[in-house]
Amino acid sequence: MAVLSLPLEILSQILTQLTYPDLLAFSSTCHEAYSFTSPNNQLLWQAAFLHQFDDPRDRWNSLTKSPRLQHKERELNWDWHSELRKRIVALKYATAGNLAIEQDDTDTYENVVEALLNIVDTAKSCPTPEELQAGRTPEVDDRDLSHNLSLLPINYHFTPEFDGLVRGLPASVVKKRLAFGYGIDGASALNIPGSWESTPGRPLTRSQAAREMDRMERSEAASRLHVLCGLTECEEQDDKAIGRARRITYDWNDTHELNEYGPFKRDGSGETDWRRLEAICTVVARQFALAVRGRMTLPQGFCFSVPYRTLVDPTTPEDWARAQGTWCGTYVFLHWENLVEFNAFQNAANRPTLENGPEACGGLMKLELKLDMSLQDDPKLQTKMPICEDLPVLYFRGLSKSYDFQMATGVRGMACLAPGGREVRWRYIVHYSGSDQWQLEGVQPGGIRSGCVYGTWTSCAHEDGGPVGPFIYAPEELCKPTSIVLVR
Repeated sequence: MAVLSLPLEILSQILTQLTYPDLLAFSSTCHEAYSFTSPNNQLLWQAAFLHQFDDPRDRWNSLTKSPRLQHKERELNWDWHSELRKRIVALKYATAGNLAIEQDDTDTYENVVEALLNIVDTAKSCPTPEELQAGRTPEVDDRDLSHNLSLLPINYHFTPEFDGLVRGLPASVVKKRLAFGYGIDGASALNIPGSWESTPGRPLTRSQAAREMDRMERSEAASRLHVLCGLTECEEQDDKAIGRARRITYDWNDTHELNEYGPFKRDGSGETDWRRLEAICTVVARQFALAVRGRMTLPQGFCFSVPYRTLVDPTTPEDWARAQGTWCGTYVFLHWENLVEFNAFQNAANRPTLENGPEACGGLMKLELKLDMSLQDDPKLQTKMPICEDLPVLYFRGLSKSYDFQMATGVRGMACLAPGGREVRWRYIVHYSGSDQWQLEGVQPGGIRSGCVYGTWTSCAHEDGGPVGPFIYAPEELCKPTSIVLVR
């Protein structure tokens, strides 16, 4: 081939302009081409990778000490060809309208989930020092920095295949649920693995189907992908999905002093319980849309699930978490009798499914916060769970207000890095009528200065069988008015 007679530098430059399938086609033309495009030619595959994706080193260099150390071995063993191939395959499943993973193909499913998470976790999230020196100015929600984010589907533009991938459902089930508008009455159509078999001619009851759905084990990675992706349009119409999320969110067994009543594992590790956070996000994101009544959008989705979506106030450079400022959000709760009834039938076959149960929203709320490091000795703001000490714990106080009513209560809290340094943990204490009333424990899954904080609220008294529900707060500057939202 004449093209192979070109100098290697020029040939490499030409080949890096090709897509991955085109490179594979070129490699199959002759032995010499196959040899040149071997996976061992890391310089070629590095250039091909960077032609389509962000340089992962930009993201790694922006990390704090602990997560950077965790990635060190991966950096040293990074294989440009292997990583490019995994991502191309994953994006085919994420964006193709006619490609779906078979329900029992667990290995492929987990590999695709892992690759999509890697795309998010290596997305460029802030200008490099060289770009800053050249005059690039950091901006709020600067998604133009990242090639990775532009390749991922955005909310309400998912195919049923990608919706099913995110939620762990076969695409055929998603399509059927959309077609009928209410989901599937029997779980047999889901082919759910479990300890029972349906009797011919006798459909499963709704409570049986619900209990089997709750037993389905999903990997932490799959739940985390769902959290970072956000609520999907198909999911918003799916009563079974919201029922399952409610059953996890309002289960008293998952609210305990061992996880300090938040969305953390019940082993005292301080690590995020992604299964529970996934359920919380589903419940509260639906209700946020009702609370805002079209006035603003919720900053969820991949574009808001990376760090540094907001800026540091130059007057408070120590505020690494952007705690100071205005936050928008809401809280959600079951009516008391429904919460008690649901938890009373813990192991019974007739336990409520919560698919159509009454649920209320506290309306659109806002927090107006200021740093106050004098609160560092406040006993209500101390934690027994491990934290990451790469950055100092921040303390703040302010007011919690309603957008619609003339009311305000006192609030104080703290923010710190969760173990591992990837997520940010938040605690809020709401004070009124002369005493501390509510404790809110949350996680910011996108990391430092990312989008939403999701979590659970409980009574400060933490009595057995007390109220519990989900909440959400997000920086006001990311809650864009619906009139200026850009879809891209």
